[in-house]
Amino acid sequence: MTDDQLGQIEEIRQLKHVYFRLLDTKRFDELGRLLTEDATSAYQSGRLSHQGRQEVVAFLTESLGDPAIVTMHTGHHPEIELRSPTEAEGTWYLEDLVMATAHDVVVHGTAIYHDAYRKEEGHWRICHTGYERIFEERRRRSTGEVLGLTTMFD
Repeated sequence: MTDDQLGQIEEIRQLKHVYFRLLDTKRFDELGRLLTEDATSAYQSGRLSHQGRQEVVAFLTESLGDPAIVTMHTGHHPEIELRSPTEAEGTWYLEDLVMATAHDVVVHGTAIYHDAYRKEEGHWRICHTGYERIFEERRRRSTGEVLGLTTMFD
């Protein structure tokens, strides 16, 4: 692998890290600038799919914009493959935690993200993002009572 290819992969790694940071700090308009205009998403194993930057950003704003919902998304173990000088694919291991204080619920889970990236005007952008859940556990925040557990093996 060349130094340039390694540099391209590092740019994509940084892009995804910024995506998670902006998601958790509820800076959805800035997050939208990381997406291509025709970006698509497929969250929750494709059950929540969206077409176009505006629709993806609107969904994130509507579902996570409430200040009473606090999130943590971390992406680990990136596997990034450059397909051409302007196209790449990536797989990430996600761990997320969502605290919905008004509903006394905590959701904790893991998933595998599958992303596609496109280089536009000299910058890598996300043109598709989505994940397949490995597990998701829902608990009562106040008592720790398990409300539900789903896995990809159910």
